[in-house]
Amino acid sequence: MGKSFRGVFLIIVLVILLIVFGVILSTGKFNFKKTYAPSTAVSKILPRFRLIDLDKLPVKTDANNNGNNDSRDILIGAKKQLEIKAQNIFIEGSGQSNYYKGGDPPEQWALNTDIIARAFKEAGFDLRTLINEDITKNIKKYPLKAIWNQNVPDIDIDYRRIQNMEVFFKRKADSLNIRFDPANEENLNTWFPGDVVFFDMDRDGYADNVGIISDLTTRNGTPKVIYNYIDPGYTAEANILGNKIITGHYRFPKNTPN
Repeated sequence: MGKSFRGVFLIIVLVILLIVFGVILSTGKFNFKKTYAPSTAVSKILPRFRLIDLDKLPVKTDANNNGNNDSRDILIGAKKQLEIKAQNIFIEGSGQSNYYKGGDPPEQWALNTDIIARAFKEAGFDLRTLINEDITKNIKKYPLKAIWNQNVPDIDIDYRRIQNMEVFFKRKADSLNIRFDPANEENLNTWFPGDVVFFDMDRDGYADNVGIISDLTTRNGTPKVIYNYIDPGYTAEANILGNKIITGHYRFPKNTPN
């Protein structure tokens, strides 16, 4: 009886141990395989975002005849501004003037409109001259008198004022949809790299920021925007399409110029 009892007892103990071991394996508390964790250096270079194929954009214009379509050149110009990372003139303690003879501030300083103008130069468009010419011919279309009590154009500052730039793009660029829906592929495909987008950042009903759509997207396909604003205080590339109020979306030049 003693030996038989001990045998049964050992069998019961073995069964219990097998059950416990099986539970541990099933809950992931123990694993025969070595866990692999990529090093910080490797994890930083792993691709995180989808890149938009610029060669598939249906943009045919090439103002500077360099073989790139205008959207590609504008994007290249915007990315160059990311390398410079100009500080925003309006950040606290900058001490920088908002007026410069010749228009453009030193490259290490900028307003959001300066980033647009600098990027457009890469494609052969001088917004300083283009906006001045349109204001000169159509001054009543612009808010010079209403906002700044200004009776005549000023080529060195007018193009840098976001209200004037917005009027110019409304008049001279293709006006596109301002409803952004990252869950809708058809909608996503209407936001091209090189497009200009105006934002109402402080939700007061008026545009106070402008940027250029990048070819870099978030994981869900939302294109990032290259812009310069008080926050973060320098030229940045960030996801603001989905969480800021969009007041305008334009593609320049217009397909049917007027």
